[in-house]
Amino acid sequence: MEQANETEQLIFDIARAEWDLFQNVQNTGGRASCQDDPDTFFKMRMSQWMIYSKEILESYFADLQEAIGEGRNLIFEKYAYMMETTYPEEYEELKAHLPEVSKQKEVWVEELAKIHVNWDEEVLQKYPHVRGNGRVLKTEEDSVVNGSSSESYLKGEYKTYSEKTLSLIRQAVLHAVEKGENLAEQIMENEVKFFGYASLQDAEEKMR
Repeated sequence: MEQANETEQLIFDIARAEWDLFQNVQNTGGRASCQDDPDTFFKMRMSQWMIYSKEILESYFADLQEAIGEGRNLIFEKYAYMMETTYPEEYEELKAHLPEVSKQKEVWVEELAKIHVNWDEEVLQKYPHVRGNGRVLKTEEDSVVNGSSSESYLKGEYKTYSEKTLSLIRQAVLHAVEKGENLAEQIMENEVKFFGYASLQDAEEKMR
């Protein structure tokens, strides 16, 4: 039980650090409404980190602390990477201020994003009403109107992780694939429970 409590605290500490960084992100059109909604932010971010091991959480928390110590904002960097497909001209201006992504990370990012797109498509098939409320699925659907897809969002986020953290996540993802598990579905299951539903199936039935 102590181990679980430590892990839960670590998940909360990560979300809190991300929230603090999120507050300092300057959006093109001014402050975004989601920057004034900590409840939703914490639920969504904690839902994601809950699927990972303590080792992964510790590695990413170390990434956050190192970046903060260097005066970097990983949340800003994530959104900047995402702008490559939605606001390409602005991205070109920001590009020089972003850390260079290694060749190894680029390979892993593409590999992991492809797996998550497949998982996301499965979730959309099983729970169309729940998943239909989220981002569009693929980078090719990115636009100023649609915003960034879940694929582009993930790519942007993965690029902010250290090679160590990304390698650990890759191992977890490949292990899930081997076991026939869908981590995107697990994240969404966590999300709907945070919002008061008994399960994804319960949320789907009530959203019809």
